[in-house]
Amino acid sequence: MQDAWIYTEDAQLASALSRNLAELGFSPRRVAANGSLMPTGPDADGARRPGIVVVAAGPAEPPPDALAERLRDHDELGEVPRVAALDASHLPATRTLDAVDELLVLPCCAAEIDARVARVRRRINGLAEDEVVRVGSLEINVATYQVSVAGEPVSFAFMEYELLRFLVTHPNRVFSREALLSAVWGYDYYGGARTVDVHVRRVRAKLGEHAGRIQTVRSVGYRFEL
Repeated sequence: MQDAWIYTEDAQLASALSRNLAELGFSPRRVAANGSLMPTGPDADGARRPGIVVVAAGPAEPPPDALAERLRDHDELGEVPRVAALDASHLPATRTLDAVDELLVLPCCAAEIDARVARVRRRINGLAEDEVVRVGSLEINVATYQVSVAGEPVSFAFMEYELLRFLVTHPNRVFSREALLSAVWGYDYYGGARTVDVHVRRVRAKLGEHAGRIQTVRSVGYRFEL
């Protein structure tokens, strides 16, 4: 499960965003918006590179212009998809929009958060929103997160889909388990690579005739064969 870091001083807003992001499969962490860019205190335990960051400001907070720019220019966090969740009153004059990848106008519903988070992650990963990846009878619709084999829909859990999408869009290249953990899960995993092996088995089991395309490279990792 990837972390989602939420930068805001508004506890109520942080709580609402945390619930929505948790429903999307993220592990939300609130980060103080006026200090370090990294979690501190109890939230620092087990902190890892997030899968997404959200800078948020309600009507009683100033727009997070400087914070968003610091995140954009950060050596590591600058590569993480950045979403701004702002009250409409901030929009006419804020610089935040120049430093983020997607905008949520508060208040917003869970469905909108779901759609915009998915869109920014697709865009940062370099895929067009309407792109459909086809390998023989295997089809992956990046816009809708749908997968089908020979015209029949196949259901994947979120991280199973993310692993399959990454391998299919980087074919014929060998990736170590550590590289897959960093690219797909979004953080360096300490304690073994069983997470990747388990997900590869699950994906293979659902691919049917295409299961053999995910090949194991002994002592190295995995590759997807066209």
